[in-house]
Amino acid sequence: MKKFFILFALASLFCSVSAQKVNETVVLFGKDQLKGFTINVNNAPTNIVSDALANKFESQYSLKGSNKKGFHVYEGQACSAFGDARYDIYFTTETIGKKKNQYTQVTLVVSNGNMNCITFANDPRTSRNIVMFLENLPNDVEAYKIKLRIEQLKGELTKLKKERETLEKDRVKTNDKIAKANEEAKMTTDQLQKLTADIERMQDEFNKTQDPILQEKIAKAVKDKQTLQKTQSNIQKNLVNLNNDIVKLNQKLENNARDTQVRETELKQLQQ
Repeated sequence: MKKFFILFALASLFCSVSAQKVNETVVLFGKDQLKGFTINVNNAPTNIVSDALANKFESQYSLKGSNKKGFHVYEGQACSAFGDARYDIYFTTETIGKKKNQYTQVTLVVSNGNMNCITFANDPRTSRNIVMFLENLPNDVEAYKIKLRIEQLKGELTKLKKERETLEKDRVKTNDKIAKANEEAKMTTDQLQKLTADIERMQDEFNKTQDPILQEKIAKAVKDKQTLQKTQSNIQKNLVNLNNDIVKLNQKLENNARDTQVRETELKQLQQ
């Protein structure tokens, strides 16, 4: 954890949008002490604040940076937020406080080169620009959080769409299986009815003739009937399972539709 040495508060700098003051400070960059500016940001954890600030430098001002000694560094680059010159820009973030009262401390150093750090003493105009830049940081963080949420929602909606497509395909396949099982059930029922009638007919004839060959046919027909009855029972069990699957698939599709609507509504609100 880096140690910050506060030199003095700027009496002329008042609250930013986040009701936080920007102060001049000294920060260690390796063994070097650099003069810069610091602000406390309360509306996001440290990693989000750091990413938001880096995103602003890199997307809005087209800066290209690197990481050095725990700092994001942009060397010898123009940044119109501060002025017309080329600057060396350093920033770092640190979590301050305990869990319930944590905030992010941001330290920003802007140099004209050779670690000639800009301060109110040597460059009041650029310093005021730096202060205004930092005062707007809480707003930038909120905008970045919205951007992240939009990206997250789009990802979730893509996932929900794929899930819905899979569920709909599964429902079609399951309905096809139900239709086939119903056909098999009807065919089995028809076979059972015919076989039962044949057994009754053969039994009546056997009662008259006592033909042993006919008795064997009856015994075989009875076994076939038992097999068909087992098949019919299995088909019915399969139909129950398939219908339960349809109920579950329909419920999942309803949940998917609800989740999709919720996310689409939120996305629309954020994009307005």
